Amino acid sequence: MGAFTNALAQASDAHYNLPAQHIERTLDAITTQSHVPMQLATPLESTHQAPAINGTLSALEAVRAALAGSNLEAIEHNGSIVIQAKPRAPQSQAEAGALPEVVVTAQGLGGANEQGLVATRAVGATKTDTALVETPVSISVVTREQMDQMGAQSVQDSLSYLAGVDIGTNGTDSRVDEIWVRGFRTGSFANNLYLDGLRPPGSSSGASALSTRFDSYGVERVEVVRGPISTLYGQVAPGGVVNMRSKRPPETTQRQVGLQTDNWGLIRANMDFGGPLNEDKTLLYRLVSSASHTGTQVDHVDLNRIFVNPSLTWQPSARTSLTVLGNYQQDRGGATYQFLPSAGIATASPYGTVPTSRFLGEPDYNRYDRNQTALGYSFEQFFGDAGVLRQNVRYIKVDMISDGAGRRTLGADGRTMTGTASSNKNKSDGISIDTNVAYTIETGPFVQSLLAGFDYQKTDIHLDSASGTVGPIDLFEPVYGQPVVIGERKPSQETGRYQHGLYLQDQLFWEKWTLTAGLRHDWAKDKVVNLTRNTRTDNRNEATTGRVGVTYLFDNGVAPFANYSTSFQPSSGEDYFGKRFDPVLGKQAEMGVKYQPAGSSNLITASVYEITQSNISTPDPDPEHLCNGGQCYVQTGEGRVRGLELEGVYAVTPTVTTSGSFTYQNTKVTESNSTDLGKRLARVPDQIITLRGDWRAAPGLSLGLGARYTGSSYGNTTNTWKNDSKTIWDASLRYDLGQLDAQWKGMKFSLNAANLFDKVTVACTGASSCFYGARRTVSANLTYDW
Repeated sequence: MGAFTNALAQASDAHYNLPAQHIERTLDAITTQSHVPMQLATPLESTHQAPAINGTLSALEAVRAALAGSNLEAIEHNGSIVIQAKPRAPQSQAEAGALPEVVVTAQGLGGANEQGLVATRAVGATKTDTALVETPVSISVVTREQMDQMGAQSVQDSLSYLAGVDIGTNGTDSRVDEIWVRGFRTGSFANNLYLDGLRPPGSSSGASALSTRFDSYGVERVEVVRGPISTLYGQVAPGGVVNMRSKRPPETTQRQVGLQTDNWGLIRANMDFGGPLNEDKTLLYRLVSSASHTGTQVDHVDLNRIFVNPSLTWQPSARTSLTVLGNYQQDRGGATYQFLPSAGIATASPYGTVPTSRFLGEPDYNRYDRNQTALGYSFEQFFGDAGVLRQNVRYIKVDMISDGAGRRTLGADGRTMTGTASSNKNKSDGISIDTNVAYTIETGPFVQSLLAGFDYQKTDIHLDSASGTVGPIDLFEPVYGQPVVIGERKPSQETGRYQHGLYLQDQLFWEKWTLTAGLRHDWAKDKVVNLTRNTRTDNRNEATTGRVGVTYLFDNGVAPFANYSTSFQPSSGEDYFGKRFDPVLGKQAEMGVKYQPAGSSNLITASVYEITQSNISTPDPDPEHLCNGGQCYVQTGEGRVRGLELEGVYAVTPTVTTSGSFTYQNTKVTESNSTDLGKRLARVPDQIITLRGDWRAAPGLSLGLGARYTGSSYGNTTNTWKNDSKTIWDASLRYDLGQLDAQWKGMKFSLNAANLFDKVTVACTGASSCFYGARRTVSANLTYDW
């Protein structure tokens, strides 16, 4: 149930029948049954096993029983249960008279203190801390522990086993996290990849393409909310959003250093330090940093990165918390994204097969350099008995230089590639502000968690560009050093995007029912100034979106749910009669069921849904209608995705955990004036099946094995390019070296293999646009925590 101040006082005793198991699972089970929020003031002991608990107990009594034999205790504080270290024995009479310390940490945005492998709560779908099983939408959470367990090298890698999620759709791309959710682009270029609930700046239009990519080592958890959710986030694609959460300062001192390498020549050093700065723990800090250099599977493309994520929390009381978050990331090198011809890759060529390492640029010219600097804060203030004010703010600046000599045209001889050269210098400044007030009202048997908010986003992008020529190259026997002829970069385009919106949400809890309803209105404005042609285009859009969802939670952990939600994305342009285009709209109807067995944090979700996107631009059917000397467009297009999803995380035994998903997507262009009518949507596979198992084979030793099957898809809207299905295997090994010698306590080694059997995959969107997928990567990681 949603967090409210008197939760502990209102909670009735419950009957618990829990087996002896790891402390995390027992505490998760108590939280699920009692609906009482818990806060960790000190980390749980990784080896502590909770005893079996059988009987009718209050939530506080059940937690205290679970902590028996540990160095932790449970106390009541402001309507919740706080788990903290037991006070040490007094060393003097003065100490004996002192009162024990009580430490309470504000949860902040996204369940800051939830620990463990499997998450039970999330904030992304409601902007409130709500149990997953009671949230009436499909949502998945990848924790930091899961990311480490999989050896995920990026945010997109961490999502590879989730239902409805497709990664690497355009092959390997070192510039961005390329993620698709329920058939719609959701990653970096699509601007549906959020950090701490706020949208980063970005653009995916031609030469002005600009995006952010945050190093995954600085991320604490990743949430995927499936389906339209404009009611909370404004302009988003109907497939859903991905929300990353930055690492935050911890209450207890923690330190980690690590070294990493892989078969591509990676050299990487990590550092993560954090803890209190003073005795009363009103000031907390964290410093996360990394430096790396690596080669890639593409010849002449090396990558270098430095990033620093400092943060500072000031919490003068249990009712006030302010966390300042910084980010600096510097990327230097090239880009693995290569436009390759289909000949010799997807189709036969008399000259053989083009290797996956083929580079079609110029080693001394191509580069993709990016600096991103961000500063923001997360503020939380409780007031009264049941109110809280939250504000999240971030300013971010991105500077990017992209020089590319690309050969994209294959000559008649089947091997000579010709192309052009470009140079782009892109600068962006953006600010995002989200302010909301939540208040809980208890009326008889009803509990309402009301949320009202206002958010504002502003991004300005300035582009300097130049174009030129590059000499030809042989696709099969390239000789580099061809001349690049290009002029000086000049200001060419300015883009501005602005959005502000008002939103309301009501979460109503009544007995075993949960009803979530939301309504929002947005005002969006885009401007594009072409400095070369001295023209300016302004587009204004307004949209009202809403959603409603309901969940019923049975005593046995079964929770059926249903929802209806809408979304919008601004649209630019106008038709033949001068009418500006309306926003592109999305709507979804979904039904499903979640199952979280009593006494377990295991969670299984099954759902069926239909998403419809309308107001898509298609060619004007009247050939006499001309716009700017070319074809006009009308907003009569419509696309549809019907899907079935099954996802679960399940502990089969105390030492074996499995996770997996099944996704079926039936897509269709239902309305169009073009040749795509009745065709499948481009780049959306029909099926995705994943399964991963993790086995604690011996004390300190864990082994993991996983497989990912992605069905066939069409690369273009006319369905003339079909991409084959693929199966990728992954494996992992982790060992706690402290099991060998007590002097090595805190030292851990892991070995991870992505694409274990080195499967070569190809995705094409046309004759000159084919992309190789990621080859086998074997990485070794050594960490030391103290």
